[in-house]
Amino acid sequence: MALIVPKRLGRQRPTGGRRLAGDTLWASAVEGVTMTSGLVVMYVISTRLGPEAYGFFVGAQALVATLGMVSYAAVAQLLMQGIVRDRRPPQQVLSACLTLLAAAAAAAFAVGLALQPLLFPGLALQVFVLLAVAELVGAGVVSLGAAYLQAMDRYRHSVLVRLVLLVLRTSTVVVLVTGGQVSLIAVAWTYCVLGLLAAGTVLGQLMWRERLSLRPAVPRRRDVGDGASFAGALLAFSVHEDVDKILMVRLTDPATAGLYGAAYRAVQVAAAPIKALVTASHRRFLQHDDDRKGEHVRRSFRFTLLGTAYGLTAGLIVVMAAPLLPLVLGEDYEGSVDMVRVLAALVVLRGLGGFAFNGLLGFGAHGHRLVVITGAATTAAVLTVVLVPHLSWLGGALATLMAEAVFVLGSWAHLVRRQHRHDSAVTEADSADGSVLHDEPAR
Repeated sequence: MALIVPKRLGRQRPTGGRRLAGDTLWASAVEGVTMTSGLVVMYVISTRLGPEAYGFFVGAQALVATLGMVSYAAVAQLLMQGIVRDRRPPQQVLSACLTLLAAAAAAAFAVGLALQPLLFPGLALQVFVLLAVAELVGAGVVSLGAAYLQAMDRYRHSVLVRLVLLVLRTSTVVVLVTGGQVSLIAVAWTYCVLGLLAAGTVLGQLMWRERLSLRPAVPRRRDVGDGASFAGALLAFSVHEDVDKILMVRLTDPATAGLYGAAYRAVQVAAAPIKALVTASHRRFLQHDDDRKGEHVRRSFRFTLLGTAYGLTAGLIVVMAAPLLPLVLGEDYEGSVDMVRVLAALVVLRGLGGFAFNGLLGFGAHGHRLVVITGAATTAAVLTVVLVPHLSWLGGALATLMAEAVFVLGSWAHLVRRQHRHDSAVTEADSADGSVLHDEPAR
């Protein structure tokens, strides 16, 4: 049976340095708006409602983001793999992914409802429910639509889809400030309503502009398996990223969690360009040549050089600029200065590990990725529980940095090992072909 190749995929543009630079700028725009949105919300809640309210908000957002990783982020990666790497018909892949998205979102929502009273007993249930719907349904559908556009080699369009929701959120929060109606419940309602509107808009675009059917289909067994693998890796990644902020509320107090959340947000701003480059180059790391040796190690190394150079520079700037945080947020956030200085090392570590981890994508080495990120997540969770009760925020920061170091070392170790195995197989195949040609009798 002939393989059905979409016309757009058949006319892919070259992925040269100029194009990657352009895509990175667009990815940076997303990260910039994301950071701006987060900073606006942080400023509004922290200055109007105080560190305690911001601590609850940060913890709840971290939990729903973790649930989102397990549901829509995993399905979005599955969609990308099905269209780009496996070159299956886009409609077929999208239909299966819609089914998986609905099932995963429902399961994630149920888990969130069970965890909320255990982790955030002082947070109103309505606030958590609204934030969960905004993330799992609103952001989930937007992410799936953006992943489809990126898979079809229309990265800039996918960026615009993500930007719309972020800009609307930030603008509406500013309106709330102007009207003097700032509260956690008001912000949660804003996120929920805008998320649902954005989801409806994206679904409409897929139906009418992309001419796609939104009828779900029964996914293949392999889809379920790969989706579970992606979900496991992303869950571990999210635990590795957010477990300190989720548990800080419970293991210390909401005010300390708020100070720590503000410091972490400041460091995330510095690390945003690295994340943008990782996102923009994601499709490039999916490209794989069965006959090429050293492909993914070389590609990962080149990108890592850029990430490390930036990380060292940005980390130093973060340390020097740390005293500015209480000047912006108020004297109540004086305690965040030392937190920022310790967490600044995270910017350097992010530049060292992210591209090696993505290098495993080219091999389809989901098992290796799961082992790496599970090791980092386990390190983060165990050290957070052990260190935070004794060292407070410093324990959370140390747990995060140690887990990131485990991630860096594990990513490179597994990538080099997988590349060596691939190169050895290529060498053996070349030797076998040479022997056949040598033994062929002359005619």
